[in-house]
Amino acid sequence: MKLKKIIKTNKKYLVGCSFGPDSMALVSLLLKNNISFDIAFINYHLRDESNYEEKELLKFSKLNNIKVYKKEVYYKKEDKNVESWARNVRYDFFKEIYNLDNKNHKENYEAVLIAHNLDDLIETYLLQKERNSYVTFYGLKTLIYKDDIPYIRPLLSYRKKDLEIYCLKNNIPFNIDKSNFDNKYKRNKIRNEYIKNLSDEEIKTILLEIKYKNKKKREENNIFKKMIKNNRLNVKKCKKMDINDFINLFYYYLSYFPFLKNFSKDKINDIYLKLFLNKNIKEKIGNTLYYIFIEYGYLKIDKIYESNYYFELSKKGNKYFRFLVDTKYNEIFSNYDSIIIHPVSRDDFYSYKGQKKRVSKIFIDMKLPTSYRKIWPGVYSKNGELIYLPRYMEKVRYTKKSFLVFDIESLIKIE
Repeated sequence: MKLKKIIKTNKKYLVGCSFGPDSMALVSLLLKNNISFDIAFINYHLRDESNYEEKELLKFSKLNNIKVYKKEVYYKKEDKNVESWARNVRYDFFKEIYNLDNKNHKENYEAVLIAHNLDDLIETYLLQKERNSYVTFYGLKTLIYKDDIPYIRPLLSYRKKDLEIYCLKNNIPFNIDKSNFDNKYKRNKIRNEYIKNLSDEEIKTILLEIKYKNKKKREENNIFKKMIKNNRLNVKKCKKMDINDFINLFYYYLSYFPFLKNFSKDKINDIYLKLFLNKNIKEKIGNTLYYIFIEYGYLKIDKIYESNYYFELSKKGNKYFRFLVDTKYNEIFSNYDSIIIHPVSRDDFYSYKGQKKRVSKIFIDMKLPTSYRKIWPGVYSKNGELIYLPRYMEKVRYTKKSFLVFDIESLIKIE
């Protein structure tokens, strides 16, 4: 057995290990190839043998001088889906270790290694087919990113049974999770009643099918990619599509926002109908700060930023203290000993292009993105008079004509 070339011998990795034959085979192969790594292990306390697995893994790791990060968790009924709960716990733990050590320059992991195998890949594909769910890729990728962390699956070319045989031949300790034989779970049923009995020829046929479907998917995604500009969709072009094409386009568009989940086809169908009927769209997504809305002929998903910043700047000599990085003193403020900067009120009035207008109307005139409207700065005198409202420019740069330039990204403090 060989590791994929994507694993570099001069780098260090974090390995997700359950003490099953897959992850223990991966640990053994890393040791044989003198690759530096640490282990992340979680005791979910879901089975009687959980403590035994922890004890044996720690014993093996001590013998081989492997560092182990250990976490103990307990399932609560209110978490509902136990598989989903365990998955979230697992990836949160990987993220915690990866970010902590890399931030402190302790370990600087190249990636997190996951021991998914060929049976897992086929199982995932068959479930995708059965559910008829939209995906950007069929099966499993060798390399994925989650929360900006690279995850590598170096064992996707090996059957599960081959990994078990490898462990037995090389005296590598492991334990098989008995819950894997419980066919009440859909994945287990597919795994035990179908995949386990597939011949090598049948495996090859399925892999060719997956390869063909991913080729067609790449072609489709390339078309969709050209329809997305600056993370937004052209409404006119969307209206020319039939509902099925729009649903596929929108699912691809959602891949730009991997943290947004649970979009049903019915929900996307509703968005399409509103577009088609020229109805306005501005809807909050879940409990996040993200909204889906139409703006200046484009459909987009974005945050609606909110912030209560407040700055008071006083003169020092004949200049004001600098605000952020791009503030410059100008004669417009020369009659004021101090100025106050905070989010402008949409109900205030300001002279814009020779006319006194309400700020909310000016926002529309200068096409200020909806995302920024709750944090757009206004410069006020001490008595509350709006004395300056910066104009919106997509790429803000200081020019001689500008009175005051704001680095809007610096005002966004929330994630």
